Amino acid sequence: MNRNRYSPLSAPGDTPGNVPENSGAQSGAQSDAPMPVRLVDIARMAGVSVGTVDRVIHNRGKVSAANLARINAVLQRVDYRPNLIARTLASGRQYVVAVVMPRFAAGEYWADFEAGVARAETEARRYNVTVRRFSFDQYDLSSFEEVLGALRDEPFDGAVLATLFAERVVPFTAELDARGIPYVFVDSDLPACNRLAYFGTSSFDAGAVAARLLCERLDPDADLVVGKIIHRGEGGSNQCRERERGFRDYLRRHDFRGELYDVSLRLDDAAYNARCLDALFDRHPTVAGAVTFNSTCHILAGYLAARPAHRVRLVGYDVIDRNRRMLADGVVTALVAQRPEVQGYRGVMSLCGWLVEGRRPEAVNNLPLDILLKENIPYYTNNII
Repeated sequence: MNRNRYSPLSAPGDTPGNVPENSGAQSGAQSDAPMPVRLVDIARMAGVSVGTVDRVIHNRGKVSAANLARINAVLQRVDYRPNLIARTLASGRQYVVAVVMPRFAAGEYWADFEAGVARAETEARRYNVTVRRFSFDQYDLSSFEEVLGALRDEPFDGAVLATLFAERVVPFTAELDARGIPYVFVDSDLPACNRLAYFGTSSFDAGAVAARLLCERLDPDADLVVGKIIHRGEGGSNQCRERERGFRDYLRRHDFRGELYDVSLRLDDAAYNARCLDALFDRHPTVAGAVTFNSTCHILAGYLAARPAHRVRLVGYDVIDRNRRMLADGVVTALVAQRPEVQGYRGVMSLCGWLVEGRRPEAVNNLPLDILLKENIPYYTNNII
């Protein structure tokens, strides 16, 4: 049975043709609203019985290939959408979607992601879908492992997974596959897994974008600093690794002849960071550019703001409050943003569509890479859902 015959999920009544299956034709004064499409109308247009249409729409019973093709063609032509809310509420079926995401403070990247999840949660209730959050420390691998351990004892029907720790996500998704539980990735993709869908940016291409923003106005012999946050775990996040890979690939393809200097920084230790950066700039006073591959470029920016003699172009990621201020002040040259609210919202809603209707989303849903500069940051909001 083809599960992709319906249009994308939306609230009943939002789109012409999205009406209850058994509603009668409207009568009375004419209006601008289109007439509702009934099962009997679909049957007449397809040249089949109402019962055959009912079997196709509700995915029950056998239908010949020829009749199935005719009915699906009509459904597509009239943009037919069943009344999912009425059907789900009548069945009494309850679903649980688990959202596995990092803990956050106000103004941080994952707070924006949570805003999208919260909006989706409100809409999901209409389909008898409950959203449950499972949070971990994004800088601590053991914290992530604890959350995965807890999930093994929890009943849920689908999961939205932030893929920061790819080396642990991959074996966990194999467990979900064995249990028949669909899952959606956000933050970065792991194409080798059997995910229902991915919502986010191309991390590799995001790295190339940062390299171009950083290097276009620098001499090919200029030296660059790569700022990295020290993790209490293994290897850093999958997204940062892919961004760095794309960054280095761009430099290789564009005849970069300078040196890249890695520096390890700490989230909440300005004194330690200053010592590390002072030593680096003392040894390499010709450094002309810097990049960070997660949302903490404000750490490097704070250091540079206190030392205006260092004329360094700095590119980072994500429009969190501290990065936004440094960009507006001209310390950060550019930010590459990825619309976390959209990732949270669409991740949850895609599972709602699959669980309730059996409608499979596109496997890869790459969102725009927004480039923010001092001149356009006052007008930007990534609350675009």
